Amino acid sequence: MEHLDIAVRCLLGIVFLAAATGKLRNRDRRREFAESVRAVGLLAGWAVAPAAMTVLAVELSVPALLAWPPTELLGYLLAAALLAAFCVAITAVLRHRRTVVCRCFGAEGSPLGRRHLVRNGLLLVLAAAGAAAAGSGGAVEPAGVVLAVAAAAVAAMVLIRFDDLADLFA
Repeated sequence: MEHLDIAVRCLLGIVFLAAATGKLRNRDRRREFAESVRAVGLLAGWAVAPAAMTVLAVELSVPALLAWPPTELLGYLLAAALLAAFCVAITAVLRHRRTVVCRCFGAEGSPLGRRHLVRNGLLLVLAAAGAAAAGSGGAVEPAGVVLAVAAAAVAAMVLIRFDDLADLFA
């Protein structure tokens, strides 16, 4: 069970770090992300900039919290809360038939759709499962750790490039 926890912690850490660094890459990407938050239409104009900065702060905090066992539960809970908020926002976009470009990883993306809801829902399930198992402790084998980290890195890359893969297979 400990190897699974390591894999989930690494996967979420990589995904959240990639999301934050993509948005922080330059001023235009930060502005475009804030505009996508505004376009969702759930927040008053004055709340958009603080909400966008909060998202970035949480995205940067999650990997750090997940990296250290005493704070892993907080990392899982923050990840789950942010992913739940993303699912609510995407659902609102779909319900109101708005066109909002996904700026999840800072770059040009496709309009938010069901695929983004599926991706974030999957990540939310992983975060919730990780929170439920956090602190369980147990023996780890070095080979198991290497395998868990490698599998997490591959899975994280698939989730980060989810839009491109969905377009490829659509």
